Amino acid sequence: MSKRRASLLLGRIGVAFAASLAFGGCGSGSESGGPPERIVLIVVDTLRRDHLSPYGADIATPNIARLAREGVVYPNAIASFHMTSMSMGAMWSGRTPALSSGDPSRTIAWNEENWCGMARFGPAAAGACFPEQVPRLGRAMRDLGYETIGVTANSMLFGAAGFSQGFTQWLEVPAPGRSGKRKPLRQTWKESSAARAAPAVGAAVERALARRESDRFFLYVHFMDVHDWAARGVEYRQTVEEVDRGIGALLDLLEGNGLLEGTAIIFTSDHGESLDEPHLVPTTPRHIGNPSFEPVLVVPLIAKGAALSHAGPIVRSEDLFRILLRTAGGAPPDTSDLEPEELFVTEQAYRTYRRGHWKSYSGRYDGTFRLVDLEADPSELRDVADQHPDIAELHRARVSELTAALAAPEAALHQIDEAQMDRLRSLGYVE
Repeated sequence: MSKRRASLLLGRIGVAFAASLAFGGCGSGSESGGPPERIVLIVVDTLRRDHLSPYGADIATPNIARLAREGVVYPNAIASFHMTSMSMGAMWSGRTPALSSGDPSRTIAWNEENWCGMARFGPAAAGACFPEQVPRLGRAMRDLGYETIGVTANSMLFGAAGFSQGFTQWLEVPAPGRSGKRKPLRQTWKESSAARAAPAVGAAVERALARRESDRFFLYVHFMDVHDWAARGVEYRQTVEEVDRGIGALLDLLEGNGLLEGTAIIFTSDHGESLDEPHLVPTTPRHIGNPSFEPVLVVPLIAKGAALSHAGPIVRSEDLFRILLRTAGGAPPDTSDLEPEELFVTEQAYRTYRRGHWKSYSGRYDGTFRLVDLEADPSELRDVADQHPDIAELHRARVSELTAALAAPEAALHQIDEAQMDRLRSLGYVE
């Protein structure tokens, strides 16, 4: 096994936490100008940024705070969708995920073939949700010369869905049996949560690193502890503290193996979580959206060992695809479906659109339209569409345009098979 060590000396980057942040001119790669020897992407499922100490919370997250002290805290990251498979589909491809049918009153039918939001690019292989021609993060990082290692505890992202393409190692937690075939979990959400907690993820990372062929790698680690707070019957903040300890163990593992120096670490989440905050319309529990209010969309983003180059005022999940490739020394084309300050979420019951500090919710079933000013009303409590008809009209027109532009052709309806239902059951989405 090669024991290459980084020749790059990464200086300390001061913490930048401000109400707004200019990404243009930050550069990419390490501070010495070249790509880092290793890149580690840490995703904590369902993590709100307002529950982390670097973002002002009174919750003990010392290991995430360590990343913040040694890196840069970005205050304007936002999930591209309120659902893991969609937001991670965006992060893996650089494209806006969508369930648009072109008809404003309904989405396309949701199943495993379209649940990463890429159906408009064509059919995918059976059981997968990525059409073959859609870029994939693992393949792109491999092409840039990195050994690719993925460890995920979210069963929506297991290999059959297509997220594993391009990875030299892809470890799923819990792991499949020796035959390589995964038996149906047949477990409740609570039972499943114990098998994929941070210690199990850490053990899988340790196994993967022991089998690595090079010290130049891209490592993706996806924790599920925070997602499972309700299943365990504990407070949300408790699982935040628990996953922070898991991240500390991961950092210790890298440091103990001489792999922390010369490593860029990108820390983020796939989406947030609703904790029963009041809004202008009732919401569904947890992170189901409909509509997607800010608590299910705003996410943390912290970078250590690399300055993230981005020209826009917000960082969406799909933007991270290009940011990661630029960090690795690549020059990805700008395949953005949206303008830099836009967010468009094609939810089942709403089309949620945000541009700057204005955000609107177009109801699919009843034709309602609501508008909020996030600057004056960050809790999203007051509909001001009547007071700002010009903004409302701009939103309606752009939503109509995007509904058509991101539409997928109709696909044959089919039932989600039992294996996929089992994955949904283990995550608490079906009984």
